Amino acid sequence: MKNSVISLIVIVFVGVLLNACAPTKLTQTGVDKSFKGKTVSNVLVIGIADEESNRRLFENTFVKQFEAVGIAAVSSADVIPIPANKKLEKETILQAVNKFNNDAVLITHVAGIDSSISYQRAVVSREVDYYRHYRHTYNRVIVPSRVTSHKKICLKTNLYDVASEKLIWSGQSQSRKPDFVRQLIDEVIEVVVKDMQKNKLLPKR
Repeated sequence: MKNSVISLIVIVFVGVLLNACAPTKLTQTGVDKSFKGKTVSNVLVIGIADEESNRRLFENTFVKQFEAVGIAAVSSADVIPIPANKKLEKETILQAVNKFNNDAVLITHVAGIDSSISYQRAVVSREVDYYRHYRHTYNRVIVPSRVTSHKKICLKTNLYDVASEKLIWSGQSQSRKPDFVRQLIDEVIEVVVKDMQKNKLLPKR
């Protein structure tokens, strides 16, 4: 019995640790229950970003992931002329929706960037005699801490029904600062698609 309890604790601890170390995770999600289980079939993907190259990369990657699970999708950057101020009007979005028979519109954007700093003292072993105790305390108090800067990027993704214009699914993801923009995009889209599949808004392949 004792071994079983220990094993369970280890399993739970490992699960929590892996989740904490995950580079990208969904921190908030919501789904309209009236749409749950009703898969969309054709999505217009709209990304909002300052840099056009990032927007196109995000949209095109989403399109590929949707197509990989059997859903038709188009990138707004490919089918809607982009004005100088990068703001799309509703009329132009509706024209694209009607042209490509989209039944859903996905909109994604960076919701915020949070910076934090963590401090970690040098790790030393605890000893019993006075000098080793002194040395241990010295290392804790005097030796400079190792400073690590973390940057977390939050993205918001919403999926809307075209016919009713109602919000079907919404999620906010949190990612550690990636080495490459491509890495961030791949990780965010992966967790978003999995949650939509879990809610049966997308088919599983």
